[in-house]
Amino acid sequence: LVRSVHAEEADDARLQILDALRAGYRLLDTSAHYPSEEIMGDALNLAETEGIVQRRDVTVCTKIWFDDMGFDPALASIRRSLERLQTEQLDLVLIHFPGSPDAIQSPKRNRELREQTWRACERAQDDGLVKRIGLSNWTRRHLRETMLSCRTPPSVLQTEVHPRCQPSDLLDACAEQQIKVMAYCPLAHGATTLLKSPSLLRVASEAGRTPSQIVLRWSMQKGLVPIPHSSSFARMRENLAALDFKLSGSQMAILDAMDVAERASFDPSKIA
Repeated sequence: LVRSVHAEEADDARLQILDALRAGYRLLDTSAHYPSEEIMGDALNLAETEGIVQRRDVTVCTKIWFDDMGFDPALASIRRSLERLQTEQLDLVLIHFPGSPDAIQSPKRNRELREQTWRACERAQDDGLVKRIGLSNWTRRHLRETMLSCRTPPSVLQTEVHPRCQPSDLLDACAEQQIKVMAYCPLAHGATTLLKSPSLLRVASEAGRTPSQIVLRWSMQKGLVPIPHSSSFARMRENLAALDFKLSGSQMAILDAMDVAERASFDPSKIA
């Protein structure tokens, strides 16, 4: 997962992406808003040249920023992402937010922009520019609205999920609509309230795993796709080791009981 990258950090970012691919990662997350799409495109081309991985075996998720919401602006954003990522078809495109998080908002205008932007995503998929389309930071309310107006339902919804933030109404709605949930901030940005929680530490000690591995394993056993953010090769390998074990029902229940609706990122329910 590569997000905001300053120009002077571009070389380091390419190396981090190559490290992730060497470690075994096959899903990369970016956005039109992050200055990392071009870096990711360069890294994927280099990875293929060096025989690390074939481009077709890596899924890249990018997003349309709220400044580009609307039918024509969204299509233009998708075309720019295609150019920066140096590909003829995007694997997965999400609408980054259900609207601008500005203090002054127009609910009617936001609803119009959401509908127009989704129609642009549907058109891009029809035209073969995008394989799959989805949403990011949609609440249950936003999702209900989209499901009523869409022609093609979203295949993915990306939102914050970790043991201390479990939006059960949204997760249940996604399960009902067969929408895959990608969990960003799966480690709550390293918050001590999560990773130093006595309950989590007890499970980690019992399982002989790190707290991060326990949380990522919990996410996977909940049917989520966690997207942890790390620049350390050692941490990347540590995170991948969450694939190598399973939590018991009682251990899962301990983490399930940790929910206190504590977000580590912006609360999208504030968007009208």
